[in-house]
Amino acid sequence: MDDLDMLQWLLSLLVVIAVILMLAWIAKKSRVFGSNHQQLQVVATLPLGPKERIMVVQVGSEQVLVGVTGQQISLLKELDQPLETNQPELNPFATKLAQMMKQHNEN
Repeated sequence: MDDLDMLQWLLSLLVVIAVILMLAWIAKKSRVFGSNHQQLQVVATLPLGPKERIMVVQVGSEQVLVGVTGQQISLLKELDQPLETNQPELNPFATKLAQMMKQHNEN
């Protein structure tokens, strides 16, 4: 194998690895492979730092405000007036993929 073939093979390998990492990042951000808990969901998030954030979590019919750090989660307040739950709409491909994953997991 000469140097040109080796370089071409190495570049192809790097492109494949980059595509895999990019698809994993997109899947994580779009929550395609997330859990299907209907009773527990995050309504809103406000990042305060690299590992600190404030979150509004829907628990059944109630909403609670929690503080999240790298070491703990603290209840800040139970909300009297619930916030609206705005679920981001998935694109058609992500919706179809999520349906296929659900069907595959049920079998």
